Amino acid sequence: MGKKRAMMIGLDGADPLVVKKMIQEGRLPNLKRVIEEGVANDTLSMIGAFPSVTPPNWASIATGNWPRTHGVTDFFNQTLGKELNLCELNWDSRRVESELIWEAFSREGKRSIMLNYCEAWPPRIENDPHAVYIDGSGVIPFIRCELDAPQLIHLKEGNFPTEVIPHAVKDNANDCIISTEMLEKMMDGSEISGSAVETATVDEESDDPFITMPIVEFPFPILTPKVVENQSGPGHDECDRVNAALKAPEKWSVELPEGAKVAMIPLCQSTLRRFFVITKNKNGVYDTVHVYANRKTESPLGSCKVGKWSENIYDTYVKNNVPVKVSYKLRVVSMAEDGSDAVIVMSHAMDIGNDDYFYPREIGHKLFNDIGAMMPHIRLDAYGKELSKIELETWENLFNWHIDATKWLFNEYSDWQLFYVHLHGIDIYNHWYINKTLPGWSDESDRYQEMLYKMYEFNDKYVGAMLEYLDDNTNIIITSDHAAIPNSPSDENPGIGALSGIATKVMEDLGYTVLVPETAYTMKPQIDWEKTTAISARLTHIYLNLKGRDPHGIVAPEDYQKTVEKIIEDLYSYRHPETGKRVVAFCMTRNEMEMVGMGGPHCGDIFMQLMPTYCETHGNVPSTVEHEGYSMNNLCMMIGGDFKKGEKIRRIIRITDVVPTLCYLCDNSVPSNCEGGVIWQVLKDFTEEQFTRKVKRNNIQKNRYTRIGD
Repeated sequence: MGKKRAMMIGLDGADPLVVKKMIQEGRLPNLKRVIEEGVANDTLSMIGAFPSVTPPNWASIATGNWPRTHGVTDFFNQTLGKELNLCELNWDSRRVESELIWEAFSREGKRSIMLNYCEAWPPRIENDPHAVYIDGSGVIPFIRCELDAPQLIHLKEGNFPTEVIPHAVKDNANDCIISTEMLEKMMDGSEISGSAVETATVDEESDDPFITMPIVEFPFPILTPKVVENQSGPGHDECDRVNAALKAPEKWSVELPEGAKVAMIPLCQSTLRRFFVITKNKNGVYDTVHVYANRKTESPLGSCKVGKWSENIYDTYVKNNVPVKVSYKLRVVSMAEDGSDAVIVMSHAMDIGNDDYFYPREIGHKLFNDIGAMMPHIRLDAYGKELSKIELETWENLFNWHIDATKWLFNEYSDWQLFYVHLHGIDIYNHWYINKTLPGWSDESDRYQEMLYKMYEFNDKYVGAMLEYLDDNTNIIITSDHAAIPNSPSDENPGIGALSGIATKVMEDLGYTVLVPETAYTMKPQIDWEKTTAISARLTHIYLNLKGRDPHGIVAPEDYQKTVEKIIEDLYSYRHPETGKRVVAFCMTRNEMEMVGMGGPHCGDIFMQLMPTYCETHGNVPSTVEHEGYSMNNLCMMIGGDFKKGEKIRRIIRITDVVPTLCYLCDNSVPSNCEGGVIWQVLKDFTEEQFTRKVKRNNIQKNRYTRIGD
């Protein structure tokens, strides 16, 4: 009998309702196979952790315990006693205050592989010989290795100056994407109480990622209505736009093909120049673009034909006066046959010399050499329907890279016994497009629905690649951390419970949050802490400004309980100023929230959930909520040698049950803080007896319990 193996495939944002619908339509053949040959409950779901957002739930799926125990209590964290507007970045294993499943496997000498798993990076066991990590610091691998934004390049014959329209760097994470640009913007010149925010001190002489990577903290943005309105424009994944003139070649030291036309393109925030040369085929039709480093180089860096993606193009950029090896791709969207006009998409330029996000470090260059560098997705829908199709191509490319990387890892480390992977496409499309799938939000709702369905198909293809590894000793659990629901048309959040900041509107209306007058409703508002009783921070937390605990506290400790009660009463009474609807669904005190796995030093004084239509995609409602044809449920499906075949179980599965089940399947001890239980009912040798109570109508005869079927 061989070694037992287990995979946990995490499909971020996947909705069991959508999965069931698409399976019925024949669009998810691999997940259909999991149902037919595996086991799940009738809804394909499990109960998730509060709040229904990425880091807490993936932490629970990796530890087997609730946020109260593992300490990750929202997308960002806060800690009682620190500044109330201090944000702690949660995409970091050091925020997790519990043992992780792969650490439990390492204790017993078993190999684990973690591919882009949230809360896995950086490695916490120094010089661990049993674990392999590929990033995990963001929604997609190596998001912090981006050296230049993607480019949307329009070339046109003429004599006019080059125009560069730079992308906007957002300062919120409302679509769950946090880039290096965004972090730098948030931390640049920021101050809390007059002191610049700093990251944790690190030992720069150590070569271990756990030691050298800083723990990131920065101030929360204050989200007034004006700020929110200004943040609705282009975000991180929008492109730089370049309009450049095509001209005949001038001053070239090498001979270009007859009829070639040249445009000089500024890149890397205009610190770099590359020459784009378009040429015609043997039929005299222009159909190819070439990229040259300069006018003297004999060969181009790379080439691309109309309607196709190039191979990876390797180039050298300069950052802080240091040469950096990068990789990017081109896609020729269109080109006039006479070469008078061309539209080209250029992907992110990725720093492929950076091995900071591999453990062991030496596997990074080998992986890229063997399967090629990864190209991140590019958001293009804002530039037209044709470009939205190319946007989907970038995602398909990304998922294919994940498949290749997984197979490479399995081949390189054939002794693996635990595999954790996190795929984030569905969640991002939920943020970008789920509202637009409703007719009341968009005249193109069918098109956006189809785009969302395509993303599910990419995830299904990845699952299919993993099913190739099934045998009697291999088991797979497929999960999601949450799903997503849209706002009802014309029904928007009034200003409470923001994923990446302090939402002020509702708490201002109720008189608990006060802004400094001269900065109210400007791009950089400030809270007047001497007059502020409480704030709405993150998605689900209300914090009192408590004297003796918080640096600027004004609420006396003896007034704590009555203040909490009054805030809860006012939140229940609050009605949306435009619709008159109730906004807050329920609140819990610090004592009460312990019952739902919340509490401790990383939770507020009140835990709050909203009515479904104000959820803002996910995070503000429980995982069991359904709304407008979607649900917030966590996906859970299982297939493998030790699972039942084609059966449904009655048991309600909880997110903390995944870890102990995987450990049981691999004969490994559970992590030391584990709070969940083995899902015995899914195991092939386990028989679940079902009982029903029969009660005589005259209530004279004693009740008796009978097995169903007797």
